Amino acid sequence: MPLPIKISTTELAALIDEHLGVKNLDKNPSWKVLDSPISGRGVFASRDIAAGEIILRDVALLAGPKTNDTANVNTCALCCCHLEGNALDVMCKNGCTLPLCRTCASSNRHFDECELLKDWRPKDRNKINSHILRLISIVRCVFLQDQQQKLLNALQANSDKYYMVELQKAVACFENFPRHKEMLTCFYRTICAFNTNAFEGNCQTAEGEIRVRGLFPLAGLVNHKCTPNADHHFEDGQTIVLTATRAIRQGEEIFTSYTKLLWSNVMRKTFLMVTKKFMCSCPRCLDPTENGTYLSALFCRAQGCKSIVIPVQTKTLQPDWRCTTCESVFPHSKMARYQDFALNTINNRINKGSVAEMITFINDMCPRFCPSSNYVLVEAKLNVIWRMSRPTTEEFNEDHLKCKERYKEEIVALLEKLGAGDCTLKKLITEEIL
Repeated sequence: MPLPIKISTTELAALIDEHLGVKNLDKNPSWKVLDSPISGRGVFASRDIAAGEIILRDVALLAGPKTNDTANVNTCALCCCHLEGNALDVMCKNGCTLPLCRTCASSNRHFDECELLKDWRPKDRNKINSHILRLISIVRCVFLQDQQQKLLNALQANSDKYYMVELQKAVACFENFPRHKEMLTCFYRTICAFNTNAFEGNCQTAEGEIRVRGLFPLAGLVNHKCTPNADHHFEDGQTIVLTATRAIRQGEEIFTSYTKLLWSNVMRKTFLMVTKKFMCSCPRCLDPTENGTYLSALFCRAQGCKSIVIPVQTKTLQPDWRCTTCESVFPHSKMARYQDFALNTINNRINKGSVAEMITFINDMCPRFCPSSNYVLVEAKLNVIWRMSRPTTEEFNEDHLKCKERYKEEIVALLEKLGAGDCTLKKLITEEIL
């Protein structure tokens, strides 16, 4: 359930302009913040925007490393670079327990939060705690200026009991964490806003590739569509860029996708419901064939039938599945088991096999239990493309290279059917960018 917001769209737009400042706000921006029929507020084209044109740059209000409970925690809490060495080697020497690179450890940016964490007194000063590292992006809200805090409170924040559990885990890591209601409420709302609106991804820096998660107020207002007209990438750990994947007319709402483009209807809907708390009803989600891509397709289980089944209801997470030929209907529980079997079988092979073994598996074994259009098999082909496009000690023969090109053609064709335009995925596949 969204937490209440007491600010008008006009006031929010003014806060966004102030947040961007002279450096990041164009004199004549191609966008404007308006009320949206999709989700309250949205970003719209203030003029015609050409395909490939940069729509906006947004800077992070809050940001930090992308991590989880099981992740390797040797990531700098400030610049997010990878750290070499054991916990004691990379941990702040002043006692806050955050992992830091040498440059950030002595920076002014770290000083204030270091003092704050030390005041809270970490219970175990001899190890890096993933809960503290996960919380650091949220803790940084206490250093926001008044107008920045007002902007943070103006962003949509979907509540979830799990977020409170996350906060409690972090609180338990300190002996002197502030437990008064006002502070806990502030942190909880910040977690809700962060998880509702944050972007995460990789970006290249002079020190190498880093993985970041940040709250970008303007970009976070861009609503979701499963066939979006814009795509995003990180320019650096503090800046996100939105680019038009096709021409956008003046007055048209700007959309990005909160999911992977090549996921199936059921997969996307489930992800959006769990992470964003809404059921998507865009044209693609209302089409069982997904623009003729059949990314959800599984083999029909009726005796003697060799056709495919697809989910036929579009407004539920557990639809019935109907054969496109014999019209037999199967419950979602049954087809979900077959989809899980395909997912686990293919993922196990991806994690263990060489590229050559993967190609053989995709070409010879997968057609026995999974239609070639199924999103899991499409992801396996993408995995082969990525692995063959990057430095490796594996050797590939002419047949392997031909398979790679065929997979690329198949996936580009799927993207074209979906109307994905010149999206980042298409550019990566065609190796326009690496």
